[in-house]
This record gives sequence, structure tokens and C-alpha cells, in this order.
Amino acid sequence: MRNLLLLLALCGGGYQAWEHFSRESNVPLHAGPYLAVYGRDACGYTQATLRQLNQAGIRYRYHSVDEPAVSDLLHRRMQNAGLEVRRYLLPVVDLNNAITVHPDNRELVAQARQQLR
Repeated sequence: MRNLLLLLALCGGGYQAWEHFSRESNVPLHAGPYLAVYGRDACGYTQATLRQLNQAGIRYRYHSVDEPAVSDLLHRRMQNAGLEVRRYLLPVVDLNNAITVHPDNRELVAQARQQLR
């Protein structure tokens, strides 16, 4: 029984290590600094984030996750970053290859001002 438990623990640890090391790293979407916002037109949180970015004068690119190609790209990038893709809150923000799910808008604006000079 003890050997079986040890074998299960080793298999579980090996699987976790394989998952961790087999992930591809995300390639930045652009060569220069960028901010990409993924969300839905009907999502209040997404619209609030876009409104605050506009008020702060921060340039961004908005991508609708209702488009299959956009959704596939986002899910692949989230998986590579180790984030859950089955269920997540919107918006998802990619600031210079750092992906954040449902960020605090004040922190996002501050980080974007600092990194997008």
C-alpha cells in the first residue's frame, strides 16, 4: 500500500513538472510597448476599463473575445502563462506580454503610464 502511494505521488509530481516545463512561453504581440484589452462589448467591466483608459489618454487595442480567432489566440496565450481558460472574468489585459485577468483599473492605468512611455 505504501509503495502504491509513493508511486502515485511520483506520477503526480512528474505530471506537474511536465505541465510546467512543457509550456511554450508567450511571444510579445508587438516589438514595442503595447496594451491589448480583450473583452466583450456587452461587458460592463470591460467598458469601465476602456472608459478609464480613454480618460487617462492611454493608447490600447481592443479585441472582442466573441470573435473565434481572437478567443483562440487569447486562450493559447493564457494557457502558456499558466492561467485558467475554462472560466475567467473579463477583461483580460496584456500589457507588454504580462497577462492580467480582470485587473484593478487604477493599477492598470498607473502601470500603463509607467510602461507605455
